[in-house]
Amino acid sequence: MAHPDFYKILGVTRSASEDDIKKAYRKLARKYHPDLNPGNKDSEAKFKELTEANEVLSDGEKRKNYDTYGDPAGPAAPSAQGFSYDEFDSGGGMGGSFQDLFRGFGSKGTRRRPGPKPGEDTQHTVRIGFKDAFHGTKLTLSLQRSETCPACQGSGDQPGSHPTTCAACGGRGYREEGSGFFRTRQECPACSGTGKKAAPCPSCQGRGRIPKAESVTVAIPAGVEDGTRLRVAGKGEAGRRGGGPGDLYLQIQVEPDPRFERRGPNLYLDLPISFSEAALGTKVEIPTPEGHSTIKIPPGTQSNANLRLKGLGMPIPGSGQRGDLFARIKVVTPKIVDERSKELLRELAELNDAAIRENAWR
Repeated sequence: MAHPDFYKILGVTRSASEDDIKKAYRKLARKYHPDLNPGNKDSEAKFKELTEANEVLSDGEKRKNYDTYGDPAGPAAPSAQGFSYDEFDSGGGMGGSFQDLFRGFGSKGTRRRPGPKPGEDTQHTVRIGFKDAFHGTKLTLSLQRSETCPACQGSGDQPGSHPTTCAACGGRGYREEGSGFFRTRQECPACSGTGKKAAPCPSCQGRGRIPKAESVTVAIPAGVEDGTRLRVAGKGEAGRRGGGPGDLYLQIQVEPDPRFERRGPNLYLDLPISFSEAALGTKVEIPTPEGHSTIKIPPGTQSNANLRLKGLGMPIPGSGQRGDLFARIKVVTPKIVDERSKELLRELAELNDAAIRENAWR
């Protein structure tokens, strides 16, 4: 039986390496996989061709026979090895063996070897005050997490017990549902895909982990912003079968200070001043995160002007630098009740109001 040109199907040369073949197959399989082209018979046929070509060219012995005799089974084989789309157990979506297809080529996705499994990451929300965010602080957290079971070393198996074939999956490591193109495989929950099951460890009931209460001290850097996510390595859940622990992530919430508006490392505050202070200029004491500072108001300062105090904002974590503090000027219109004040303002208006409008319209 004549076989198609598998190299041409995958778009590679006859000198292509195994990695080149796998890369070509992966690229084309993503394009033509039936899960991504439901009801498209041409894509289904193309996917079968690609898979057959990959099965031959990624197998050293089959490729050698194909290159030498034109048949992957060798000179004595009466026909080519058949292809069954069912081997790929396509489901109705992106799960099942479609994921296995891109995890490793040549694998049937049936039985998973027991190996180290890292622990899960955990998240903890902490709320700190504005001053703690400015200066930095240390928090001591009481955590409920897990640690590796010392009796079974995280395997979940009773020490000294001998694994036997999993009765739930018959040793296959998976369960099948559906039929034909819509058949899917799911990892057996009883044996976690290993196909073997031993007596559970009495100390951890087969979980490989035991609960643990722990206090963890965490340094919060100066200048931390609201919404920052800090990682504490190795303080998540314990791993299984020798896998490392996960990490703890702290979600930081910073309480606002009613005096300041924060924009990154810069701080803004509203500074109310009178007509006379704006017109004649003055010096005003304003609050800062560390106490108070004096700011100079130049004569003729207008409302909504921003006056900067360099380096009096929030620390920038890890840089040794600080942002700036900006005073937003708000010229306050007074309520005049006494006649003497009204008289003085009328005199001021006669001297200045017309000139103000004349300059504005030039």
